[in-house]
Amino acid sequence: MDQTISELDEKMQFFQEMLIQMVNRVEEAIYQAQYAFRNHDVELAKKVITNDWFIDQLQEMVENDGVRLLVSETPYGHYMRHIIAGIKIVSSLERMGDHASHMAKMASSEEEAMFIPFVERISEMALLGATMTRKVVEAFIDVKAEKAIEVALLDDKMDAERDALNADLFALRPETEAEMERILNLFYLTKEMERYGDHVTTICRWIVYMDKGQRPKLNGPKKTE
Repeated sequence: MDQTISELDEKMQFFQEMLIQMVNRVEEAIYQAQYAFRNHDVELAKKVITNDWFIDQLQEMVENDGVRLLVSETPYGHYMRHIIAGIKIVSSLERMGDHASHMAKMASSEEEAMFIPFVERISEMALLGATMTRKVVEAFIDVKAEKAIEVALLDDKMDAERDALNADLFALRPETEAEMERILNLFYLTKEMERYGDHVTTICRWIVYMDKGQRPKLNGPKKTE
């Protein structure tokens, strides 16, 4: 019996390591995306977009390994919760990688002066997302519900900044079609960053489930599943 448990623990460790690698790649993606967006680094932006493929592949690997564990190992208790949560978490991570890629696609070689303050503020939203990602992997490794709940609270800052940015963007008066298009793109990015925070909150809920066997609503009913 002890040998069986040891073998399952070893397989679970591999499963968790793939998950952590995926989180690390997502954190790197959002950090690089904001840097490329803020500093007009088109080449780095291309790298972020290309590397999104690896995040997608990790999602498939984790999901396949999780299903295999459920079918062949008949896990129980915290093992089963961990596998189910992991399969759900990678779905959010994949979307977070998409948001980073979308931000990278918005990087331009230059920026009009009127939009620079907005680029800075949206980049700060992305940096907050990177911080949330780092903290959520720590909560995941420790399987601590309390840590996950603390991370979810940071999403309130993301939502507040989105509302403030949208109000300021709406107050702009574009004079050309190009300016209007850039405003719409910035509106889109504020939504992308807000959704990034929502997905981190969803991961936090699954960490609480891993630890406590429950999935409480965090930060209101509007958050994503």
